[in-house]
Amino acid sequence: MQKFPPLPLHSDWVNATLKQMTLDQKIGQLLHPCIEPSASKAEWQQSMGQVEPGGMFLSAGAREEFKRATDWLQHDTAVPLIISSDLEHGAGGMIFDATTFPCTMALGATNNPELAYEMGRAAAVEGRALGVHWAFAPVADVNVNPYSPGTNTMSFGDDPQRIARFANSVIRGMQENGMCATVKHFPGCGADDRDSHICNILNPLSMEQWDKTYGYTFQQAIDLGVWSVMIGHVSLPAWDMGDAHHMQSAPPATLSKRILIDLLRQRMGFEGVIITDAMDMGGVMAFGKQAEIVPAAIEAGCDMILFSNADDDFRAIKQAVANGRLSSERIEESARRILALKEMLQLHETTQAPAISTSDNEHFQVVSQQIADTAVTLVRDWHNILPLKIAPGMKILSYHLRGDADINVNKFDDLLRAYGVAVNHFNETDLGKFHKSNTFVDQYDAIILNAVFTHSWGTNRIRPAGNYMRDVWALINSHHPQLILVSYGSPYLVYDMPHMPCVINAYSPELMMQKAVLRVLTGELEPTGTTPVNLNAPYALKHLKGTHNIQ
Repeated sequence: MQKFPPLPLHSDWVNATLKQMTLDQKIGQLLHPCIEPSASKAEWQQSMGQVEPGGMFLSAGAREEFKRATDWLQHDTAVPLIISSDLEHGAGGMIFDATTFPCTMALGATNNPELAYEMGRAAAVEGRALGVHWAFAPVADVNVNPYSPGTNTMSFGDDPQRIARFANSVIRGMQENGMCATVKHFPGCGADDRDSHICNILNPLSMEQWDKTYGYTFQQAIDLGVWSVMIGHVSLPAWDMGDAHHMQSAPPATLSKRILIDLLRQRMGFEGVIITDAMDMGGVMAFGKQAEIVPAAIEAGCDMILFSNADDDFRAIKQAVANGRLSSERIEESARRILALKEMLQLHETTQAPAISTSDNEHFQVVSQQIADTAVTLVRDWHNILPLKIAPGMKILSYHLRGDADINVNKFDDLLRAYGVAVNHFNETDLGKFHKSNTFVDQYDAIILNAVFTHSWGTNRIRPAGNYMRDVWALINSHHPQLILVSYGSPYLVYDMPHMPCVINAYSPELMMQKAVLRVLTGELEPTGTTPVNLNAPYALKHLKGTHNIQ
């Protein structure tokens, strides 16, 4: 497979631009604030402060809002900005009327890397058409711990070789079409059962284990020539324990020169841009105040500060240069890489957004539904329930379990109603309203549990837990002959409800996935998805023979 060319670190344009820059402008290149596309120009200016930042992250917004924001950001700039966004699920994950794709794990379940390439290409073509140049994707994390709330369906699975194939396919789709890809979250999330928005999470593997898992997935991306790496607020005690006496106090990679320079740069050979994960997260800010942490991240080897508080971070970095903590050469080293990335994306020539064709738009929609159709996985059907004979007048109890009410599959009930089905909807908020009785068989022709427990930042919710589970066991204990669990998130819910007779994993709550699930239920679509994780992984945690040694 052809390797992408390295960044032109010493090109004529990079050298000439650096030569004309003041120290203040070079510091600005290291800062990457965030704005809301729907905000006012005054609010955008406030986010930038008095700084000329190197780039800007755009959060979710409509197509017109993205176009307005990117046009304003690039207007009358001495050095073009590099515009970024989270395009893990294609451009539609952030740009409301662009193409939305199912989540990363759904892609893994298709077992078809070419679909991953097409999703990467779609993210690039649609993103560049609206002024976005830098995608914070793909995720190369390995789902080592089934209870990792920040990884789970963000990952392609738990097999490093599958992950590397799919991640590299996304990288090719993006970078062959003018979008900088970002492999993340180095040195690897997915081994802890906590969320790095709350604290630094741990990657507790030995280096031998790490080399075979996370080290493999990231090395494959580096060898392909990915242009940027995002650093997770993840500690890797086996490589850098720091001065700590407890692994929890080991420095996160964001603040570890041993991880960023000795491991990532020297041992693994990465020469591109290193960007932090969001710097407002507890996983790094718990280690000190912002004025200390931001210069420390640059000192450790980070090139760019994501979600920067531009004015404050500028002052902190400049003060670090003034007091000798950071050298001007260290600032220029990172500024050079960022400028080289801009040249690689041809921003030094034009920031004009290329047009997107109608045929591409239509093709991406087809690919999105194809991913959904080939991802749906029938985990088991003990009683041969499927296909359901859905017909007008049929009565279905649709019970919805959600870790975050904003992430839901409520439209699935409407899809059922379009068949003329009478749907009785309940969800986890209906405590006390659910009639627990032995008459479920008489009341309903089928019962469908629609569960959505997926990564949701800062919540730690990846498993069903709450008073509503009393309703769930009532449904299970009913022994209804047509009782079905559909997980639109974590594939491991079969562990929490091990006696469910019919289980479908759909991995992702998007509408195209809901449509695919319904077609599987009715027999219109044969489920061909392959589970990209070991569903018995939760049982591997049950290795203790006793608790007498636990302190």
